[in-house]
Amino acid sequence: MTAPVRPRPTVFTAADDLLHNEYSTFGPHARESLALTAPIPDEQLLVFAYVWREGGDRWGRFLFVAGPDMAEPEFLDFSAVAKYSGDDLHDFEVDGLRWSQPEPLYGARIGYAGAELQLDLAFRGMNAPFSYHDNADGCPEFMAHDRYEQSGHTEVALNLKGRQVQFVGRGQRDHSWGPRNWACMQHWKWINCATRDGDTAIHCMLMNALGEVMTTGYLYADGTLSPIVHGDVDTELDKTMCHRRVVGRFRDELGREMSMDAEFAAGWSMPIGDLVLNEVGMHATLDGAPAIAHVEMGWPQDYVRKLTA
Repeated sequence: MTAPVRPRPTVFTAADDLLHNEYSTFGPHARESLALTAPIPDEQLLVFAYVWREGGDRWGRFLFVAGPDMAEPEFLDFSAVAKYSGDDLHDFEVDGLRWSQPEPLYGARIGYAGAELQLDLAFRGMNAPFSYHDNADGCPEFMAHDRYEQSGHTEVALNLKGRQVQFVGRGQRDHSWGPRNWACMQHWKWINCATRDGDTAIHCMLMNALGEVMTTGYLYADGTLSPIVHGDVDTELDKTMCHRRVVGRFRDELGREMSMDAEFAAGWSMPIGDLVLNEVGMHATLDGAPAIAHVEMGWPQDYVRKLTA
């Protein structure tokens, strides 16, 4: 698969934080989406919010808080047909999930007030948004026209069924737009890890798709963001094929290497269509320094079903 030719590095503008109307109606798989994740490993929790628009006017969203039981989240609110209101993506709401981007390309905030969960989550980017087009394998056409990923600092305040939690940590956000078909991928690893103290992070997505193994993502250290060229990852799976430990070593275009060692803290095995997404927040180290990680692994449900009880 040949990646599109684009200037490198990609420089996003404030407009890229907003809706991309020209891509929201482009074919049956067209979608625009935003994701924000905040692992809280010290409390065995993982917060994950996701909103999307399809066909120009169909909205959906989910919000979950996972705990130590992969089979069932501590909280889940999912809506496949949702009502949108607001000012583009500057400040908007999708069925009670409030989302704003007060600082273009760097700041995001979500809020939710329900009977079982009250949540306030603020995100501040560590690095500039990174486009998969800046990797040698590019942004595959089955994934999006363009997509950015960003590591960041998080501040979380939540009340989960009477349980009060406040946490300052690390998280990840992404924004993508254009046609996509997740069925093209047989398996993937979406790996995010950032140090608790200081500004060092990795993001790596390893994809097995269409007979190829693709590598996307970046290393961020010493104020420099650089595309990943290689990721070598070993996983320890339990009997349900959930990852309990993930160990990896990554190298970027500058020749820098970074190692990660992450262990299970909280997660949920989330069914999406014909796929299952194992979302896991993890205690981690990054080059030996204490870190926080979120690792998602995607599998075909039939494959998992045949290999597990």
